[in-house]
Amino acid sequence: MNVQTYSNSLFISERGKVIPYKGSKIRRKDGNINSGFKNLKVRPELIDSIPELIADSALKSLVRFLNSQEINFFSIGCFSSLFSEKGYIYKGYIEFAFNCRMCVGDARNYFSLYFHFEQFLRKNNFEEKVEFNWMLEEVQFLDVNIDGFSCAIFICTKYCKSDDIAYDTWKKSLKILESFLASVQVKSHSIIY
Repeated sequence: MNVQTYSNSLFISERGKVIPYKGSKIRRKDGNINSGFKNLKVRPELIDSIPELIADSALKSLVRFLNSQEINFFSIGCFSSLFSEKGYIYKGYIEFAFNCRMCVGDARNYFSLYFHFEQFLRKNNFEEKVEFNWMLEEVQFLDVNIDGFSCAIFICTKYCKSDDIAYDTWKKSLKILESFLASVQVKSHSIIY
């Protein structure tokens, strides 16, 4: 029997949010500033204006994928950073939603994604030392007058001996997530963007 090296959990936020949201001029603890929601489904060229993606090609690849016209999702926010204390960890998140008016409004669709992602990890013998924490949150999409849900997946590697190992684990984690989302067949009844 193989020992599972990753963890995959789901929780529901008690807060909610509105989209689109504006950026903040206040610096976070990591020194960066939230740049606000960019609708990359409608304006993919804005991807190069997102500061969180400048230094992280793996996250940029996932964000580009989520906003491609062939995929029935769109990104809402993202972040990543390297941290070093007792070793090196790479952590961050990707937040996305279904690009379907019916799918985005039913939280069961996100539970299904979570469940099938766990099966996908097992089927593909995923062995990276990483945590995936899925968070569902209620959302009001103000520009299209829809109430629904979004999903943020917080990803954190376990402590690694070097920053290169931590980033490699991060990349592999984003790649397996992208592969899984590419396998999801969503029939959109009416697209949002």
